[in-house]
Amino acid sequence: MKRTIQLLALFMLFSIPQLFAQFEGTVGIGAHVAYGTEINRPGVGGHLHYYRTNNLRIAPSFTYFPEINDKGMWMVDADAHYVLPLSITASLYPIGGIHYSNWVFDKNEGMPRTNKQRLGTNLGMGFQHDISYRVRANFELKYQFIRDYSQVLLTAGFGFWF
Repeated sequence: MKRTIQLLALFMLFSIPQLFAQFEGTVGIGAHVAYGTEINRPGVGGHLHYYRTNNLRIAPSFTYFPEINDKGMWMVDADAHYVLPLSITASLYPIGGIHYSNWVFDKNEGMPRTNKQRLGTNLGMGFQHDISYRVRANFELKYQFIRDYSQVLLTAGFGFWF
């Protein structure tokens, strides 16, 4: 009887990591709309989510802001999220990452187009809500530290995870 209890306890001990590893290694893909305060217009894009661990998620994204009034921009972000569950369907996550953007300006007619590439960093907070099985909505507010073009970025999107 003592040996059976010991084997059962050992089995349960080795099963504990499997209980908490429900997201580790999963991948998600989604689309989002964004608004940047420096570019001063809405944009559209896509993102990937890869759960490195159960709480740590790597999230690269691409966002395009169309050229209006001779000014446009596209950006690529590589962020990390640390997911903090609030309930079964809701989570908060702090955001930190790096940023690359290409800003396009048309000065005057007859003048050449100007492109400015910028590296920067991101810092912010996000919220996600599981709408149904494998479907999520997310909202992010982050500040992008970009030389000459720092801005607040508000993003809303949805995605599917596999």
